[in-house]
Order: sequence, then C-alpha cells, then structure tokens
Amino acid sequence: MRKMAKNHPTGRRFLLFATLILWVALVLVLAVAFTPLTHFMLRPLAVQEEIKDADLVVVLGAGVDRGRYLTLVSSHRMVRGIQLYLEGRARKILFSGGLVGRASVSEAAVMNQEAGRLRVPPADILLEKKSKNTHDQAVEVKKIAELLEMKSILLVTSYSHMKRALMAFEHAGFKVYPAFADPYEKYAEDPLTRLAIFPKLLHEYGAIVYYKARGWI
Repeated sequence: MRKMAKNHPTGRRFLLFATLILWVALVLVLAVAFTPLTHFMLRPLAVQEEIKDADLVVVLGAGVDRGRYLTLVSSHRMVRGIQLYLEGRARKILFSGGLVGRASVSEAAVMNQEAGRLRVPPADILLEKKSKNTHDQAVEVKKIAELLEMKSILLVTSYSHMKRALMAFEHAGFKVYPAFADPYEKYAEDPLTRLAIFPKLLHEYGAIVYYKARGWI
C-alpha cells in the first residue's frame, strides 16, 4: 500500500504531462491547418525562377515507390524537365537520383524509362545513379558535367526544395538557373495540403542548417 501511495504522484505527473503534450499537438495541428503558417514558412525558402538557355537540364529525383513507379513529386519534376528540354533550353537532359529507401531501382533509371516513352532521344539523356541526397547529387552531377565541359544548368526540383538545391549546386561550381516543378506548395489553401507540406518545410529548415554546418552550401 505504501509503495502504491509513493507511485501515485509520479503517475499523476505523467498523466498531466501527457495531457499537456496532447493539447500542444492539437494546437499545432490547428495552427498549421487553419492559419497561413505554412505560407510564412515558405517565404524564406522562396527563390526566383529564371528560365534561360543552359548547357544542361538537371532533374532531381524525389522517390520511387515499391512498384517501381515515380512518386507524384518525381513525376512533376521529370515532366517539367522534359518540357524545358523540348523547348530547346539545353541540348542534354540529366536525371539524378540513386537507390533511396527500399526502392530496388534508382530514381534516375525510372525517369530515364519514362522519358523514353515520351520520345526523348536516348542519346540526349544522361543519368546519375549514385546519389543518396541533394549534396551527393551536386557532387556526382559535377563529375559528369566536367567531362562534357558543361558549366550552366537549368535545375529542376520542387519549390520548397529549390533554395537548398540551388545553394548546393552553386557550391559545386555551377551557374544555376532555377526551374520549378509544380509549385503546389505556394497555393496550399486547404487544411490537408497544409498539413502535408508542413513536415517537408521543417525538413528543409533542418537540412539547410545541417548543410551549412557541414560546409556543403
């Protein structure tokens, strides 16, 4: 009985702490879903799009599912990159992305396959299949570009990812022209979309801090 009496205050404190955490989580969810919080978070990540002729269109992968299909974000990036290539903005297009997560095939290989179905000539496609993250992509793409004496790129990635990618590729020595895939993050007005992009924004802020600490940007 005495032991139970001693543990009772501890259990009560834990219950109060858990209740407080739940309330904080609820308030955060409501703030993200029903306020312009995500719009304010996007502002420091904003980069001005600059579509110009370049030596190379570079498309950064964003995942492959277990069925060996591109994720929706990867598809948006690939389509945007092919559009720029077909407009004649560059003579070559490069797809970048290695094996990520549980995927059994590289992002670049799947994008290459889909580009072939869209009648992009194989001779104009370059692949980078070693990278695991944005830093790796900048380093590995630089190796390929140097062999071909290519210095300027049209960089295709998502709106919220562009700032970090831009800095990483500039750090690698490229002249970079940003070109967004579908910038749906800018127009997130419904609660579910805001909740969906919130973790991505937190990831970008954390990744930028980490990249600066490592000297990658």
